[in-house]
Amino acid sequence: MKKWLHTLIAILIVAFNISHAHAVSFGSFDPRSLGMGGTGVASATSGNASYFNPAMLAITHVDDDFSLEIPVFGLRAADPEGLQDALDAFQAAQYETTLSNSITTFNASPTQANAGNVATAARNLIAGFNSLSNKALVFEANLGAVIGIPNKTVGISVMTNARVIGGADLDIQISDTSGLGVFATELEYYEANGTAPGGATYLSGSTATDLTTGLTSKVNVRGAVLHETGLTLASDFRLFGFPVAIGITPKTVEVTTFDASGGVESTAVDSDQGKTEYSDSNIDVGLATYLGGGFRLGVVAKNISKKSYATALGNIIEVKPQIRAGIAHQTDWTTIAIDVDITKNPPAGLEEETQFISAGIELDVFNFLQVRLGQIHNRIATTTTEEDITTFGLGFSPLGIHVDLAYAGNSRDKSIGLQLGFRF
Repeated sequence: MKKWLHTLIAILIVAFNISHAHAVSFGSFDPRSLGMGGTGVASATSGNASYFNPAMLAITHVDDDFSLEIPVFGLRAADPEGLQDALDAFQAAQYETTLSNSITTFNASPTQANAGNVATAARNLIAGFNSLSNKALVFEANLGAVIGIPNKTVGISVMTNARVIGGADLDIQISDTSGLGVFATELEYYEANGTAPGGATYLSGSTATDLTTGLTSKVNVRGAVLHETGLTLASDFRLFGFPVAIGITPKTVEVTTFDASGGVESTAVDSDQGKTEYSDSNIDVGLATYLGGGFRLGVVAKNISKKSYATALGNIIEVKPQIRAGIAHQTDWTTIAIDVDITKNPPAGLEEETQFISAGIELDVFNFLQVRLGQIHNRIATTTTEEDITTFGLGFSPLGIHVDLAYAGNSRDKSIGLQLGFRF
């Protein structure tokens, strides 16, 4: 079973090289946001406004000027239902090998005791398969660059962002488990009576068929590889006496879906045979305003045009409009932010939908050292193993050079972010 994990790693590497990508999920691996719990709708800077809320380019902080961020890099791996542990246990138990060996022993010496051993091994393999069902691995990788020029009159930013997101699971075929169940029942009859039952499917006299050579359960890998390039424009104006900023990011999107399956005994899943490619476009729109006393409010709608992309195996990956609201409070020393997903985030791979509420804080020490903490909670988590994600980040900003690092994780979900920036 370890080779399945090797396959997933290989697919991730292949997919990241065949095309650049931006994920269907909200946001990016920008380490400032990641360290602050994934917030940014009301707390973004010129370095990440294009990712979170284009209007923030016109709601500028006094020290927020020109920025060049390259690269914006991140990785994520998640095992929300414990598939890795189940795979390790499955491999350690050697269910298939034990069943195959017990069948060989029975066929050489068809005693009732040996028939019982075969039946037990078949039942154990069924239990092992059931322990792997309905579990998915999730993986993401990100690479981007941003040039931002914030301004109340006209803020401008150019961004390009590459991301691959997908998942893998084991598709347990009913025919495998039902066939093994019938097989075990026939061997249990032989154990009790010393003969095959009438009309036996897998016993011919005292010879048993080796079902381990005909299993049809598969490893499925599915996801999207997208490359976004966008131009953000934002402006600040007065509405009923309140300062309101609006921003828009039209963007081109190059989409590659991958959707492939491989047998349980396969050494690789060929993602090249499961590719489909599309050229498309979309738009992000955001609003932001000052509330006074250092408070800011923001709302953004990303990918306002719903898109659907068919995979090579006929599955559909949807890019739906995503709406998120945020509130932040900022001083010269601190930034506190809360973001809430108004809509659900659709999966690109085999994972479940998400709908997050995120909170974070940044402490800025003399414009030189930034310390960030945050928490992410999925409001529609459906698995008992789902946990909140804790985040932590550090920023170093000597002489206009910014180096930002971030980590987010729990026992089953790990992310890292790295960014080098120049701000003047």
